[in-house]
Amino acid sequence: MWKILKRYQHAKSFGRKVLAEKRASALRRKSWKRRERKRNWERYVSRFQNFLANPFGKKEYKHRHYIKHLEVETDDSDMAEVLRIQAQLHHESSGKISWQSRNRKRDWAQIGSRLKKFVVNPFADKELTSEQREKQRIKRYIKRDRASSRQKLWVKFKANPYRFFFHSKKHKSADGGCQYLYKMSRTERREIARMKRAKARESFRLIFSTPELRKKFGFSYLQSTASFLLAFIIVYVIYQVITIMMASSFRIPVVWYYYQLQFPLYTYSPLYTRSALVLIFSIGPIISLLIAFVFLKLFFTKRSFLKRFQLFYLWGFICGINMFFGAYIAGFFTRTEFIYTTEWLFLSDVFDTEELIFTVISFALLLGIGRTVTPLFLESSGSVTMIKPEYRVYFFLSRAILPWLSGVVILFLITLPAYYIPLILKTITPGLVLLPSLFLYNSPKYENIHRSGVIQRNYFRWSVVIAAVALLFFYRILLSWGLKVM
Repeated sequence: MWKILKRYQHAKSFGRKVLAEKRASALRRKSWKRRERKRNWERYVSRFQNFLANPFGKKEYKHRHYIKHLEVETDDSDMAEVLRIQAQLHHESSGKISWQSRNRKRDWAQIGSRLKKFVVNPFADKELTSEQREKQRIKRYIKRDRASSRQKLWVKFKANPYRFFFHSKKHKSADGGCQYLYKMSRTERREIARMKRAKARESFRLIFSTPELRKKFGFSYLQSTASFLLAFIIVYVIYQVITIMMASSFRIPVVWYYYQLQFPLYTYSPLYTRSALVLIFSIGPIISLLIAFVFLKLFFTKRSFLKRFQLFYLWGFICGINMFFGAYIAGFFTRTEFIYTTEWLFLSDVFDTEELIFTVISFALLLGIGRTVTPLFLESSGSVTMIKPEYRVYFFLSRAILPWLSGVVILFLITLPAYYIPLILKTITPGLVLLPSLFLYNSPKYENIHRSGVIQRNYFRWSVVIAAVALLFFYRILLSWGLKVM
């Protein structure tokens, strides 16, 4: 301390001077606010008196120029700055009002001219601007191109119907492009498969021998597992809360456990009406489907802060879709929850035709959504190195498949000892969304995605892991004894 004071002897007096200046500035600001409040009150009183004198009179705009003839002392710099800002804002507002009045006059003139033309010739074509004429010309070109493409498809179908439906397979060439292969022999196919396996083993050894790659893939697995667990629990909690709220609106009591919702009323209670059962067991999946679209919208956001959590949004989209279609599949096999909606809506029997059709559609839609999810996993990788063609299979294993399997095991363990079969099936059905990625990860469409520039660099975030662990812990502890909702 003595060295510091010795280095600058006037430190104490300088500090006092700065403190005095701050206090003086605070007092000036306080007095200015007091004057502003008084002035605003006087303006309000005068406006109120004018309104009482003439309620339908127009508002008066007084053009005041604060700075033009204003002489401000050099000591009162804060007040001068405030007055200068007020004058600038007032000038902008008056300019905006005049611009709006000019626009209104121009619009009324256009409406009058159009009305006159309509009276002269009601069936005349509308006059188009140059931009509208350009759009119409582009639409005509697009229409003509579609017609010519339909004609080409018809010609191809007539020439070779088999090749029209079953296209020739694409194979990657050595220079990085693609070439069509016709009637490849079994020996050639075996040789290509053997080369692929050898290349995959070499990449696996390289990942384990390189510390940087090992760290990247390890952190990718950990963050993806935490994101999956966090997204699943959030969507499942919203699913349960919405179901409880709908049941409470029909005065049906519910006991909320961490693994399921129990309805303590006996089966033939008069409160179990047809409309009540349809709404109670359908509202949760419908809200989950809407949440999935919200997560998908957030995935494509342009804000830099929100784009850091793209992986969490992607898992949220998968879990939300799963809580609709996967819940129906789980209900079809266990005869619980969402299946009651179709049973009471169509008054169908067990394993009726409607249920079979909806189940097949759910399977097909989950697999179809999996085709669109594959490039989203690549886009949310956060690293160009991991999605290179030689490491891509291990990227999908560490980013999608292994986190999902780990999440299934963790969610099964936290439900012990009273495990719930429908919940277990709901954790398994996301695998239908991830299944197509095992066959499409190295598709020629995504071969050069690591060179496209769409990959935004991202980092590992412990906050997601901590949030997932905390949410699982409190969810398991707080709902262990059941929460009764009447």
